[in-house]
Amino acid sequence: MSYQLFNSSGKEVQQHDLQDKPAWCEVGEDLELAFLKVFGVKFDLKLNEEKETKPTAPDFKHNGTGRYVDLKTQNTPFFNAAKYSVDPQYAVTFNAIDLERYSSLYPSIIVIFHVSWEATKIIFSNGKKIEVLPMSGIWAASIQTIEKNCNTKNYHQYQQRLSDKKGNAKGSYVLDLNKGYLQQKHREL
Repeated sequence: MSYQLFNSSGKEVQQHDLQDKPAWCEVGEDLELAFLKVFGVKFDLKLNEEKETKPTAPDFKHNGTGRYVDLKTQNTPFFNAAKYSVDPQYAVTFNAIDLERYSSLYPSIIVIFHVSWEATKIIFSNGKKIEVLPMSGIWAASIQTIEKNCNTKNYHQYQQRLSDKKGNAKGSYVLDLNKGYLQQKHREL
């Protein structure tokens, strides 16, 4: 089913091909540096030096503890989150492959969700509309806390990636920012 996204001013939001993993990885690197510039001191973070040779290494290290920290920037709500009993206003997604990888390789990692809803309305080709309010802020949790809140009931399989060979996640867990297991660290709006 096709759809159109709009911002809070009613202007259409165009997204790059969601299946183009290399392009999204480049965008992610830029977002990591921008986040570090604005919030690095506040959260006592530095860029993880391992990223120079291992692009999939966690993004940051916490200066005080040496713990790994990874950033997940989300600008579009998961509008279909109600299917998983989550209000789209507070829905973020976490790739299942990241859960598996972080749990085994980085069991003490902290995951930061930097949320800023650029798209606030979706209109599907059948006319169905879902809207959220503009919202931005920062939430965080340990990988153990995230893992405790991931199960088959909140797992979303990406239909367009069933036969993906580009390394894209086949599915994600729909998490609820409003439930308290992800701790809010900063409110921007």
